Amino acid sequence: MSGPKVVRIVTPQERQIIRDRWLSRLAQAIQKFTACAKENELLDEELEKGLTKTLAHYQNLSAEDYQKIEREIPDQINYLQEERKKLKKRVITKRTSDWEQFKNLKSTHNELIALLIEKNIVFKDFSQPKTISKEQLKSYQIQIDGLYNALLKESSTSLDTLSEDQTAIQRRLSKGDSMLSVSTWKSKLPTTQTRLAKLEKTLEDMYVNDISHEKIQALMARCALLDESVDNYDMQLDSIIIDAADFSKNELALREAREELSNAIHLIESLGRDFNFIPQWKEKINSIKLQDILETAYKANQFYDQVSEELIADARRNAIKTALEKAGYEINDTMETAWVENGRLVVKKATNSLYGVEFMSPKNLSRIQARVVADEDRANERSPSLDKNQEEIWCDDFGAIRALLAEEGLDIIIDKMQEPGAVKLKEVALNSGYEARKQTINKRKQQ
Repeated sequence: MSGPKVVRIVTPQERQIIRDRWLSRLAQAIQKFTACAKENELLDEELEKGLTKTLAHYQNLSAEDYQKIEREIPDQINYLQEERKKLKKRVITKRTSDWEQFKNLKSTHNELIALLIEKNIVFKDFSQPKTISKEQLKSYQIQIDGLYNALLKESSTSLDTLSEDQTAIQRRLSKGDSMLSVSTWKSKLPTTQTRLAKLEKTLEDMYVNDISHEKIQALMARCALLDESVDNYDMQLDSIIIDAADFSKNELALREAREELSNAIHLIESLGRDFNFIPQWKEKINSIKLQDILETAYKANQFYDQVSEELIADARRNAIKTALEKAGYEINDTMETAWVENGRLVVKKATNSLYGVEFMSPKNLSRIQARVVADEDRANERSPSLDKNQEEIWCDDFGAIRALLAEEGLDIIIDKMQEPGAVKLKEVALNSGYEARKQTINKRKQQ
């Protein structure tokens, strides 16, 4: 078929950019999955070998396999993202369980201290774990058991000798009212209990999402210093709740923004060119200024898209221009400039040609529509059969152009093609000199 065509031209440089782009994205996806699994002790030797083998397989593919790379790597990345989600669910379940155990132990710790102070029993206190792990929680449990044994030893092993509140606390070991409570847990108003529960939930979310344990400790320490007897106790508690929520929200946003910036920088580096601003952008990955990271990530993505598209478009344009000139079509600087600026190029083989070929495309030349066009000033010289014949001639030329491009290592992929004569030829100004000749003939007739 030799009618209008929509084609995609892929240059060697584009194939290389496609390969490097997807390999960079795959490497990043594997690195993030591996880091998440290793950090949570869920990365076994077999899984690590499988991930390494997958990356090596695609790294061994050349740019000539760009279609395979474009087709398969996105599926690999989607698979890794889904597996990472499953991994995170397992991590969340485990960390939620660990937090619940820590919460109960901390609550019991607080209540035992309150009882020991109330009974004037001398004891040696200890700090809560700086990190929450199986080993730390086990050690913390042993220390709390020591406090409880001290209480029983000084009071009595009989429940009858303990006060009603003390008996309730004894029965509620590891199931305390609040990990943030230090005294008078039974007298708290419902509104205060709600605030404490809200703060505890925020702290739990921070731990589950692996947000600064130091910040969690600091927030708990601030809460412990509050005096429940003062009038503005609830206001002070609200301040801590707001601080915790804002910090958590900002940390999650920072994490996402840093990942976005890191991915964008890796893409830019895959272009294989030295850009002197990259080190400065890399430094911003560790910044605590969220807006600065977001703006830099946006710039980095825009920069990569712009540079990669320019490299690809320039290579396509130069290749097409060379092939058209070798096939006998005329292209001057003015025409080439218009093509770059407007995405439209009309070429012909001779100055007085009745027909030409129009190329329409977006500026990046991602898809190109090629069709035969006729001089709008010379409709009287045309006929349907002549138009159809010209489209068949263009078919031969297109075959020659395709062969020339193939010699330069370019692929031409035809997305759409129509039969000759199926669509009426578009009429355009070909500047064939027809008007000038017409005026000359009219002058001669008048003489």
